[in-house]
Amino acid sequence: METVVESTAPRDAQRSGAALKKDAGSGGTLRDRSSKLVLFQDLLASLRAPGFWLYGAWIDTSLRFRSQALGAFWMVASTLVFVLMIGTLYSRVLRNSSEIYYAHIATGFVLWAFIQGSLQESTRIYFRNRSMIQNGYVKYVDYVLRMVGGNLINLAYTVLVAIGAVLITPVLVTSVDFVLLLTVPLFMLAVLGMCYSLSVVGARYPDIAQTSQTILRLFFFITPIIWMPTSSGRGAAIGAFMYANPFYYLVEIIRGPLVYSTIPWFEIGIVAAAIPVIWLVAALVYARAKPYVPLWI
Repeated sequence: METVVESTAPRDAQRSGAALKKDAGSGGTLRDRSSKLVLFQDLLASLRAPGFWLYGAWIDTSLRFRSQALGAFWMVASTLVFVLMIGTLYSRVLRNSSEIYYAHIATGFVLWAFIQGSLQESTRIYFRNRSMIQNGYVKYVDYVLRMVGGNLINLAYTVLVAIGAVLITPVLVTSVDFVLLLTVPLFMLAVLGMCYSLSVVGARYPDIAQTSQTILRLFFFITPIIWMPTSSGRGAAIGAFMYANPFYYLVEIIRGPLVYSTIPWFEIGIVAAAIPVIWLVAALVYARAKPYVPLWI
């Protein structure tokens, strides 16, 4: 019996060692794969426990307007003044006599304000929360969710202006509006994915905040917000700028059904195809940079 045990022990040890090496190799591969998905893991955990970022977004909005008589309705007032003043001015400058021009500019400006605010703030979001990050709160996705949540609250107020403009202009309310149940989530996914990429890039390169501000200011004028694209303009140079502009697609997938009662299938397809790419880039950048964010800020 002793001889049998001695003869089989080395072979058992070799088999066990080979099994351990195989498990270790597969485990390392799984760890590599899971590390690339850390953005989605962190995001899922934050969505399951939204207390910090959801309540924080509401507190940020409340504190911003707590000493003012109208409170958050100042956002409605400022947006309304902009739409009335710019709409009246540019309708004469551009000789635009369209009856739905105010609905066009109100909807476009409200959506643009959300896009611009979210992208610009994301470039500085980790610097603004430096003390919390350096004190050990390293759930970085919460800071972006808190910022986007606050901008969504702002959007909920300012969208009243867009709704009012739609109601006072001869915009038809049809079954086409139900496509917004698809396009609004696509809009939010695209903006949120870009925010996560810019938050990491902004932490690594602080100058990106000023650069993004300049770029977004330029895109405001080449995006059809205060001007309306015409059939002749689409084929001209301005049409090339419009279709090369990624923000045009984000605005159009919501404004098209809401204001023009049309389903922009081409624009919806472009946004839907871009979302996986946007989130893939965000996941890779986030996974690569997560250990270094406290050092960068």
